[in-house]
Amino acid sequence: MKKVFARALLALPVVLLLLIAGSFLIWAVKPSRPLDVFILNKTVPTQQRHEHRSLHWVLNHHKYVKKDNSRYQLKKDYYGFFPINPEEEKFDFRSLSLRDVERISDSVDMAFYADTYGVYYNDWYTGKGPDVSDTQKVYGGLNQNDYLLLKALKEKGKTIVTEFVLLDQSASNLVRRKTEELLHLQWEGWIGKYFSSLRPKAIPGWIRDLYNSRHKESWSYSGAGVVLIHKYGKVVVLEEGQHLNQAMPQIHTQQQLAGKFALPTRMPYPNWFDITLTDSTNQVTARFQLNTTSQGDSLLSNFRLKPTFPAIIQHKGSYRFYYFAGDFSQNPVSTPASYFEGIHHLDFLLYGDEPASSGRFFWKYYLPLTRGILQEAYQDNRGVNP
Repeated sequence: MKKVFARALLALPVVLLLLIAGSFLIWAVKPSRPLDVFILNKTVPTQQRHEHRSLHWVLNHHKYVKKDNSRYQLKKDYYGFFPINPEEEKFDFRSLSLRDVERISDSVDMAFYADTYGVYYNDWYTGKGPDVSDTQKVYGGLNQNDYLLLKALKEKGKTIVTEFVLLDQSASNLVRRKTEELLHLQWEGWIGKYFSSLRPKAIPGWIRDLYNSRHKESWSYSGAGVVLIHKYGKVVVLEEGQHLNQAMPQIHTQQQLAGKFALPTRMPYPNWFDITLTDSTNQVTARFQLNTTSQGDSLLSNFRLKPTFPAIIQHKGSYRFYYFAGDFSQNPVSTPASYFEGIHHLDFLLYGDEPASSGRFFWKYYLPLTRGILQEAYQDNRGVNP
């Protein structure tokens, strides 16, 4: 019996290696699927390209390729900010020209505006992370040509996906207003985020500074909670136990979308979000829900806010459009994992047990959501009804 057990233990590494090799081979022989995707990411203060890395993972895993059959490259195949050597403060950027608008809108199958916020001096020149702030920008913001491309894509019936802070103060008032009218959106001026701890050291300094300046008192919170920041400097703090029954926001997804893309109807969401509304032209197919107490409801109502607001805004008709009102694409994913077929069956090994895990959000929500949208665009391109 002991010999059998010992042999089984010795054979286990061989079996695992065969499974890994088989998974890679299955991925390698899968046919490629041509889909021309325009990617815009202006917030790239590091070489990791966090703001579109998740999208690149999904494209690669499902073998979507450019029209020349080459694979999408994380560090090359996008428009926006290109860090060359952050230590030496060398960078480049690739912006849309007016001539690009017509050419790209004709050739691409879909556009994904992953992040337009930009890179700011405190990100680039001091090495800090990409926190939202009011400091002067090096490069970024939705501009006129970005808007014109969206307009041309809409007119040509292409798929459009845009994300968190598309319409924030990094864009000019005119461009923001025209984009809101084009896509039937209305940014309410608010962004927010869940924090597992509200202790001063756990909160970005720029938020504390805004709060201290606005309230004329020092930051004194300590528990878990949600912080909301307005473009004009208002700061609202919702603390668990006082304003919230449960600190972490949840995404509640309508059954129509959840069933179509195999999404959970309830999903904890730990990252940045904004409060953007829409009219009846679009559908709200998922909503953020803050689990507020009566005291929390009263605090929100003081600022004309509600505990429920859109998470995914969708339009289906002469063109396809999705707005993710959260920083959905910002997830810690490993690109090599995308080369293995069936890796999602082992996703539990790739993230922790914490509900606040961005890895959990990627595997359980972002991956099936983005996979479904890419599949729609691919079928549209082939003239197949999804």
